[in-house]
Amino acid sequence: MSAHRWNATVVDSPDSQPYRMLGNLLLAVRTPRSQNFVTVEVGPASTCRYLPSAPDDVVKSPEPYPWFTPLWSGEVYVGEDRTVDFRLEGNSYHLTLKRLAEGPGGFPWVTCDFCLERD
Repeated sequence: MSAHRWNATVVDSPDSQPYRMLGNLLLAVRTPRSQNFVTVEVGPASTCRYLPSAPDDVVKSPEPYPWFTPLWSGEVYVGEDRTVDFRLEGNSYHLTLKRLAEGPGGFPWVTCDFCLERD
């Protein structure tokens, strides 16, 4: 059993931000992606150069947003049996993509349900 668990839904669409805070970490959905995986970046929120003042603020930028220093990035596939294990700043994490659905604007926009656990 993990000591800490966070669940989050990330919606990547033209009207939303593709990230969520999970504890003191920032998880951002990036490309590439498909119907069964997404690429994510995870890093400490303290390395983020700018977060909107309100969760619904939308930032339009030619660069991936939010701008932070990811300490782990990779593809996460849908399914409990596809959990990805990684280490950040001396802690062990387990990231599961529980659900991946086409977003409100159609593919490539997506809605992702994640579970992040820390030992």
